[in-house]
Amino acid sequence: MSYAITGLALLAAVTLVNALLTFAVVKRWRAMMAAPAPAAAASGPPALAVHEGDHTPAFTLHTPRGEVSESTLAGHPALVCFLRPDCGPTRESLPEIQRWAEANTPSGAHLVAVINGQPTEAGPLLEAVGPLTELTATEPPNGPVAGAFGVRHHPTFVLLDADGTITETGIGQGSLPALNLLTA
Repeated sequence: MSYAITGLALLAAVTLVNALLTFAVVKRWRAMMAAPAPAAAASGPPALAVHEGDHTPAFTLHTPRGEVSESTLAGHPALVCFLRPDCGPTRESLPEIQRWAEANTPSGAHLVAVINGQPTEAGPLLEAVGPLTELTATEPPNGPVAGAFGVRHHPTFVLLDADGTITETGIGQGSLPALNLLTA
């Protein structure tokens, strides 16, 4: 008889735990269903927060050479590249970036390389762009400079004229025709 009572007590305890867990799951499910749905991804190609014809957004990039900002670049054309160390298209874009730098920096244009990623991973990419420009810095993924330009994809390129007006943008390898031009 005592085995039957023990078994019934055990069954009652398991049933109670099951009921409590079921209640918790249902409560969480209802909370998730009542929460607003996340914004759907925009259809179409990736886009930046800046567009051709806009003025350069305010930003400050800390490089080994010192701080670089939109006012630092004023008076000279500039190419701002947003690169990621673990990105194949970034690596494939390096020859185009090098050609642009060789053709334009001697006449005073600036090349700014913003490497979005962990500093421990950025070494090879820093070595690749280091000889092209001293205006290079690493910032965390979705860092402040990338945020100012609205960068969400890599590589991303923003070409500025001497007045700080954005003349061209591109996302992805081969997306910026100006990289293939001999002069800015």
